[in-house]
Amino acid sequence: MIVHCRWKFAAIPGMVPERRRVAGKQKRGGQMASAEETRKKRKVDKDLHREVLLEATASVILKYGVSGTTISRIQEESGLSRGMINLHFQSKDNLIRELAVHMTQEYNDAWRSFTSQAPHSVSTPEDAAARLQALFATDFSEAVLNERSARLTFAFRAEPDLQALGTGYIETRGTDLHDHVRNCCKVLCDACGTQGDPEKVTMAIMSLLEGLWTDFHAHPDEFSREYAVEICRTTARAFFPGYF
Repeated sequence: MIVHCRWKFAAIPGMVPERRRVAGKQKRGGQMASAEETRKKRKVDKDLHREVLLEATASVILKYGVSGTTISRIQEESGLSRGMINLHFQSKDNLIRELAVHMTQEYNDAWRSFTSQAPHSVSTPEDAAARLQALFATDFSEAVLNERSARLTFAFRAEPDLQALGTGYIETRGTDLHDHVRNCCKVLCDACGTQGDPEKVTMAIMSLLEGLWTDFHAHPDEFSREYAVEICRTTARAFFPGYF
């Protein structure tokens, strides 16, 4: 009986009254929830700061070019400190390279998203033609080709140092896009009996897309998106009659 009374009111060493155990669990649970919320908030803040710095860097490049982009100008544009830039990117050069990678990923996501509305495979010439048609419409859509994207793309291409990124960034040669067009051209060449290597036909189409982007960059006010798409269709029709 004495032991029972001590356990109930004073507690035997090593044993915790139920109310205290519950309160302890609630406190620990609250601490864990608070820690998780803090972790999530830090992740959101980190991602937000990265986005702000990337957008600020793009704005500075549009104003001053890549060579005229400085840490001070990025700080002024973003409202963030030099320490924040160093924390996320370590250096200005890394930040500029990361922007190039980010732009390339956005472009790739865009054409993949639009062409996903076409047939998923290129097993038939009709499917291949539909996917190329979707690509033409995508590449000259305002969401993909606009004054900002064109100016940034050509600003990056003018910088030899960015070649260290390797193929696939701020260019189209040797990319998934190039492979996609080549696969479509191979199926269509086989179906039409087109003379020539599918790779050469692919290069002709890719060069046409590049040239029309250059035309937009040089003459944005005179450029017609509909006319650009029709030029691509006319060219494809010459290679693959009956499908465009």
